[in-house]
Amino acid sequence: MSQIKEVKDATNIVEIVAEKIKLENSGANYRACCPFHSEKTPSFFVNPGLQRYRCFGCGANGDVLDFLQNFEGITFYEALKTLADRAGIQLKEFQKSQDDEEREKLLEIMSFAKEYYHFLLTKHEVGQIGRDYLQNRDITNESIKIFQLGFATNAWDSLLKYLHHKKKFPLDLIEKTGLIIKGRNGGYYDRFRERLIFPLKNHRGQVVGFSGRLLGQSPKEAKYINSPETLLYHKSKMLYGYSELFREIKKKEQVVVVEGEFDMISSTQAHVNHVVAIKGSALTTDQVNLLSRVAKTIILSLDADEAGIKATERAIEIVKAKGIDLRVIDLKHLDLLKEEDKIKDPDDLAREKPKVWRQAVESAISVYEFLFNHAIESHDPKTADGKRKIINRLAPILETIDHSVEKEFYLQKLSIVLNVKESLLKEDIKKFGQKKSLLSQAKTAGESVVASTLKSYQERNEEYMLFLLFSFPAELIKEKAASLSDFEFKSSGFKEILKQLLLVKNNFNLQSFSTNLAEDLKKILMDVLLNPENEKNLQENDLEKEWQAVLSTVKKESLRREIMLINEEISQLDSSLKRTEEEEKRLDKLLTQIVVKQREIKKLN
Repeated sequence: MSQIKEVKDATNIVEIVAEKIKLENSGANYRACCPFHSEKTPSFFVNPGLQRYRCFGCGANGDVLDFLQNFEGITFYEALKTLADRAGIQLKEFQKSQDDEEREKLLEIMSFAKEYYHFLLTKHEVGQIGRDYLQNRDITNESIKIFQLGFATNAWDSLLKYLHHKKKFPLDLIEKTGLIIKGRNGGYYDRFRERLIFPLKNHRGQVVGFSGRLLGQSPKEAKYINSPETLLYHKSKMLYGYSELFREIKKKEQVVVVEGEFDMISSTQAHVNHVVAIKGSALTTDQVNLLSRVAKTIILSLDADEAGIKATERAIEIVKAKGIDLRVIDLKHLDLLKEEDKIKDPDDLAREKPKVWRQAVESAISVYEFLFNHAIESHDPKTADGKRKIINRLAPILETIDHSVEKEFYLQKLSIVLNVKESLLKEDIKKFGQKKSLLSQAKTAGESVVASTLKSYQERNEEYMLFLLFSFPAELIKEKAASLSDFEFKSSGFKEILKQLLLVKNNFNLQSFSTNLAEDLKKILMDVLLNPENEKNLQENDLEKEWQAVLSTVKKESLRREIMLINEEISQLDSSLKRTEEEEKRLDKLLTQIVVKQREIKKLN
């Protein structure tokens, strides 16, 4: 037995998946909203017998190793090692791939870089400028330690020398981390120089990149620079502080999203610890998918400029699809602040008025309220042009509100503000919804037509019959399968699965059976057993009665198909002006076959 099989046999996919997402029992399967794409209606199914999963929305499928790789964003070896450690199995014979080896080396380099930067900031005299800067921004030593802040000197090759000369890492490997840059003359230099360093960690707590804040004044250099996209670092997936504050977020079941590292750190010092920072103003699907694992509410505190507003609007669809409540902290209109308070961002508020920041988080408003207020303030509601711009801005937003009472509330409010009949506003929103719906239909129409023609009526019935067959208790499956031994499936895949099933000698076990199937047959079986439509039909009917009914339907359809083929042959023979004796005998035989098959159909009725 290979160690891969040993690990998989020692692991229950249902237990692993249930630790990551909420599963609900659904007959022979378990279902959930897919963790790999946004949806509100569950289309993700896990089958304990097959030890496999399948999403009928996005197509994601595989075994427990595939799930861990995709869910955690890790390599095959990392997934295998995780499950092996869990099962108490020591991996001996399994060899890491070249990619696994390289990934581990890159992570090692990043860890050394983090320690180096942190040492310079906290222990070395060159880091005094960084310590002074942080002190002026009220960043505590505790925060420096928790988030492992660091400092990069103004030397061109300080980190390079440490990693290459002292730690003996090859230059080409260090370059792949994004920590050094190759110059025109062929030499290398440090990417981060004279900057405060923020280690960027993935959700597993591994350092995958860095962000550097310029300490000096230079019109030629950006205030912030970040690691480039690498094998380890992906900006769209990054949530600063997530790994450190994961438990607080999960405990609170909500998360505050801010734009910068200082916003996040200052927030924690103000005792708002369920907070993360994004790189830029746009909340991505990957980030929402990650947050949806632990939070039921996302509270945005982004810049109130046009980029921040656009980002908030885009966030609605992403967050809404995951069934998460989306709220906003509106610093501009915070009643808790006075006009003389010069508060620009969460960092300012958390440092200067920590109590007010905590209250602001607790009193965050609906995203619809926030965008409504902004649209009214941005345009003159008394002019025709202003009314048009406000409606155009709010129509697509209001259309996304599912709750009818909430939608009616904003419609009434907008009607009063614009002095426009509510019925006219409803018409505009309806038009937008229709346009959106048509676009959506146009996108999926082709897929639906193709899908409906891929399977005939007979094939769909055969699929359901195969599903029912494997729904019986293990001790009855072979007995039921034997009754189909003479049955001619239209699908060659179904025919081969039944053939392999009848060859099983010992007690039937679905997992063992599916493991030994060819990959194409394994996929067919998985599609059949994880199809929610099959499960839905069965839930409404008694298994034995459903089996007999479908068996009868399928057999009748098969007999009718055979009769049709016979009739085609008869028509060819009948068209002959002068039939041979042999042809006459063949014609009589075919007519007899039709009579026999018609009697069989009658018996099944």
